[in-house]
Amino acid sequence: MYQNKYIQYKAIFKQDGETETIQYQANGLSHKGKKTCLKFDIPENTIDISYGEDEICLKHGQSCLKLNVNKDIWNQYQLPYGQALLKTRVCLFEANDHRIKLKYELHDQQSLISTVYIFITMTTVEEA
Repeated sequence: MYQNKYIQYKAIFKQDGETETIQYQANGLSHKGKKTCLKFDIPENTIDISYGEDEICLKHGQSCLKLNVNKDIWNQYQLPYGQALLKTRVCLFEANDHRIKLKYELHDQQSLISTVYIFITMTTVEEA
């Protein structure tokens, strides 16, 4: 079932002792089937998040990051200067009809590169 949602999105990136926060508010679509999908447009492009029992897929423009709550996964991570092979490790994932909380780490071959926190709240458009 598709639902129109009002989405508040906040991502916090922690790297080398520095923190960057990105926030968006937008109308989007939510769909529940075998996987739950959430899609909304931001000024630069589209954010598309889908998840099932163990797997999470984050799409932001041309970048696609696959995560698994039970194991580390290597991804081609899109950086401003090109792609890098980074391992993703999910530290926390909670989701329901109104909220998504996700914390994951990005590692290179030797060490932790950054920790990312994503918080999403969703309200059915009729409720907003």
